[in-house]
Amino acid sequence: MSDVTDHQPGALSHAAIWALERLSQPRYGRDTPALSWSVTQELRRAGFVTTSANSRGVTSVTQAGRNYLLQRAQS
Repeated sequence: MSDVTDHQPGALSHAAIWALERLSQPRYGRDTPALSWSVTQELRRAGFVTTSANSRGVTSVTQAGRNYLLQRAQS
């Protein structure tokens, strides 16, 4: 089995891009989209999100994720 640590950010799936866009929008309360395990792992490997260590599973967009979204918006 190959290690996917060299995941290229430009090769994100449509589901991962959609999830990253939704996570970057301001949300209040529990209106955060639920992500599948595979999408979360894809975004984590790309360095675009971090997840909390506690059991709540809070997912946050990193600066690299915000930069990726800005580049997509400009192109």
